[in-house]
Amino acid sequence: MEVTEIIKKIADEGHKVQTCAAKVVRVNREEPSSLNDSDDDIDRDVYTVDVVRSDGAEINNVRLKSSIQDKEQGIICVPKENSWVLISIIETTETRAFISQYSEIDKIFLRIKNDDDTYFNMQSNGNATTLSFKIIESGDSIPNTPKKYKDISRIAYSSDEVKVDFNEGEGYQALIDNNKVLFEHTEKKLCFKMESKFKVQVGNNNLKEELNELIKEVSKIVVAQGVGPDIGALAGINNRINEIME
Repeated sequence: MEVTEIIKKIADEGHKVQTCAAKVVRVNREEPSSLNDSDDDIDRDVYTVDVVRSDGAEINNVRLKSSIQDKEQGIICVPKENSWVLISIIETTETRAFISQYSEIDKIFLRIKNDDDTYFNMQSNGNATTLSFKIIESGDSIPNTPKKYKDISRIAYSSDEVKVDFNEGEGYQALIDNNKVLFEHTEKKLCFKMESKFKVQVGNNNLKEELNELIKEVSKIVVAQGVGPDIGALAGINNRINEIME
């Protein structure tokens, strides 16, 4: 091959488009996984999208992270459907590509694995953000069975509330929103709430109701000699308790 032909070949290959603009036409959703078993498509893990280039060519399964198999680690930015992105070709194979720049982001996943059993997870969609530490729950000791994880602590916050869980479903929970502050332990049936009134409850025992009963019983006391309970004063105390507590 002549030198001029070699130079021309190199020049032609050098002009191959490696990065181009494309429109996101489909966000590919995962089936319920070990990390998220929700039936809601919005919450399913996402690793690839389908796009259409400006010349009309469609490219499927464009990657959102380097390894779409390693689901427990990495950063994933999910673009909005119908938004424009820049896609880059992997090793000059046009059917293999990844998103290199975004115009609009729908949500972000961040996963940092600490060891074989636990990792940190963050998810945000612009309206709400969730931070959680997860631990392996099952599947690790059974061959060919995928691992399943559960939250050991979780913080979820949005513009109108903050919710904190420890050992979710089994431990303590704190909720703060525009209307109330709530602390409770569902397993132990403990509850403290500040809303228009205070509420303190352990199991089926409500503090306001117990105080009402106490005042009622004190009001029944009959003194043969001396001064008995001031029934009017007790009634006033009872009313004020009812104004403070629920």
